[in-house]
Amino acid sequence: MGLAFTGLAPAALAEVPITLNAGAARWYFSSDRELKDMNTPFVGLEWAFSDRWAAEVSYAQDDADNEAVPGSSTEVVLANLGMRLYGGSYIGGGGRLRPYAVLGAGYFSQNPNFSGGEKTEDTTINAGLGVRWMMTSRFGASLDGRTVYNVDKSNNDTIAYLGLNYYLGNVDPAPIPAPTACVDDDGDGVCDDVDACLGTPPNTRVDATGCPLPVAQVASIKLKVNFAFDSSKVQEQYFNDLGELAKFLKRFDQVDVSIDGHTDSVGPDTYNQQLSQRRAQAVVDMLVNTYGIAPSRLKAVGYGESQPVASNDTAEGRAENRRVMASLEVEYSE
Repeated sequence: MGLAFTGLAPAALAEVPITLNAGAARWYFSSDRELKDMNTPFVGLEWAFSDRWAAEVSYAQDDADNEAVPGSSTEVVLANLGMRLYGGSYIGGGGRLRPYAVLGAGYFSQNPNFSGGEKTEDTTINAGLGVRWMMTSRFGASLDGRTVYNVDKSNNDTIAYLGLNYYLGNVDPAPIPAPTACVDDDGDGVCDDVDACLGTPPNTRVDATGCPLPVAQVASIKLKVNFAFDSSKVQEQYFNDLGELAKFLKRFDQVDVSIDGHTDSVGPDTYNQQLSQRRAQAVVDMLVNTYGIAPSRLKAVGYGESQPVASNDTAEGRAENRRVMASLEVEYSE
């Protein structure tokens, strides 16, 4: 029936999650009942299982004018048991306006108030849609319309309900428990009751269990190989340096490296670009063929004469610019 409640709070959050409902209904009878449409009072209860689901029970009783026997009336009784499904709120915070659907079954009886009339009792099924409006956190109003199908006589009545509602449950928010004091004797930010490594020294970085984190260390290496004029041959004096780079790469086997080739400014730009690429590739080939480094970890890149580190106006400066460079830095823990 036109039952709404103000809280729809789960049973775990409310002492008594029940809504009391009362109001008036407009009854539009099926024509074969020979009863005039009427207004009737109703009462009911609603019990919340969750924020969306609730069970309802309702009762309505009144006398309807009998069209077949003028001046007489028939007592009409309708008792319903059903379920409601509430939707989301649409106006204001806390759900002031909320639609719902209802489905239920019930008992219907007609008892004529004149001699010779025969009382009938039937089973009904009802379904409908409505909306609940909360005026306060405890008082509300609801309006819904339903079709009531008589299973025994195969006819339909229509009822519109307007109800006022009073919610008996708890409308105050649940109190927030006071935080429990955390004992942290070693001051590492982890409470002693979950600290697996009590007594860590001050300023020690720890994990979630209070145990020291591995100390990060950095390993780095730089390679510089100079070349003779117009040459891409790696000179023997750099073999040891290449061997050190190879050891580094084998120790940190997830690290890749770019081998960068350069030239001085003597000669055409296009030629110098190709020469710098050959120099870089020569270092890569030696790391692969002599020291067993996987080719996929090495990348040869030629920059030509575009990145000098010294002046190309002197022989010494040009010698510095004829080079291959590689630089690596790895952070690790032991």
